[in-house]
Amino acid sequence: MIDLASLSNHELFTKVIAEISRCFKSRNKKERPNNWMSIAVQIAVAAAEGQPGCASDWVDQFNVLSSDYDTGNNTNDVNFSEALNGLNAKECYMKRLNNALGHHALSLPNNILSVRHAAGLIRGSALLSKEDNHNDDTVKGIQISVIKLLIKTMPQLGSTSPCDIFLAVQLPLLQSLDRSAFTNGGLSFPSKVSEQEFDYLLGLDCSDLDFDSVAQVGEKRNRSYIQHSKYTHVLEAAHLARKGAVRAQHGAVIVFPSPDDEIQVIGKGWNHDYLMDRAKTNKNKVVLHSECHAIADAIKRHGEDECFNELFPKATIFIAELESDFAYETCHPCPKCDPLLRAVGIMKVFHTTPNGNLTKMELSTPSCELLANENCSLPLKAACDEQGITCKRLDTAMKEAAEEVKECGCNNNSLS
Repeated sequence: MIDLASLSNHELFTKVIAEISRCFKSRNKKERPNNWMSIAVQIAVAAAEGQPGCASDWVDQFNVLSSDYDTGNNTNDVNFSEALNGLNAKECYMKRLNNALGHHALSLPNNILSVRHAAGLIRGSALLSKEDNHNDDTVKGIQISVIKLLIKTMPQLGSTSPCDIFLAVQLPLLQSLDRSAFTNGGLSFPSKVSEQEFDYLLGLDCSDLDFDSVAQVGEKRNRSYIQHSKYTHVLEAAHLARKGAVRAQHGAVIVFPSPDDEIQVIGKGWNHDYLMDRAKTNKNKVVLHSECHAIADAIKRHGEDECFNELFPKATIFIAELESDFAYETCHPCPKCDPLLRAVGIMKVFHTTPNGNLTKMELSTPSCELLANENCSLPLKAACDEQGITCKRLDTAMKEAAEEVKECGCNNNSLS
């Protein structure tokens, strides 16, 4: 029940059909009915509507329905899109949420409900708000219940760190909930400053965090309780991630502690495709990772020498990966971005996780020599080309690496 209630209708349809499709892999293809998709969609509709007995055993249901088709007791064929669009979204989410909350109430053990499931339930309650207005007492009651369930999975929310909710559930969802759902759901604030920070973050327009200079940061921080903190960095990284058009939605911001105790965002980026110049390379495009994009952005803003000599060695990068439109995923630097960060001298990393914690990483020894590594040089070169800038250190490293390869080739030829 919890699992189904935490999914959107589209996600639920996809899950049901995928599970039924997998059952054919171990069978002879001839055993698969021609109209199997239509049968699977009917089962998905029943599951989305929260009908009794449709929470699991979808393959068994498929076998029964396909028998009915064989005996002529079939219903009209329906396709995926038509069936999905024909659902009453509010009634579906309301029914599935009531099924989940009614069966498990608030006595659900923490080891059964994950933070991601709780975030999915909050997404379902937010979808109810989109279908109706915030004055619906039934919707408000559901939102209070799902906040209580989230607090059960993240006990710190109810006592010491209420703002950690922004690390577990994406901001647009939280902003769509009724404000009273948080306090009535058990979210408490250890101080007035804590509550003010929560309200500031809840009302945040992430485009306001798109800073270009320390001066702009200072203008935004005209109240003492509004701090540039891990929360604002994660929310900005998440906002950037939504710009990405590739499958993995990552966003990154590089921050630098300036001498006057301000926090300067020196670079920002997100995963996206960059079209290559076929005249210069044999690739049509490359995926620029958020970390690489943010590094090139910082170089463009502040100059290569200042970045490598002053900013990068003291900087911290915050990375966020989105899980659909409601939660977060683990996104530590990949095998290409880890050496790239070390190559430019950025050693401190914070990244999101599915459980609502922000994980801190200290990378191993920095080494500018890593710029010569193809896994570092090619993506960073593409990112610099996209920004219309050059990086002398990178160009030198690539030239030396090419000469070394050429020299090795000559030596091998002479040996032969």
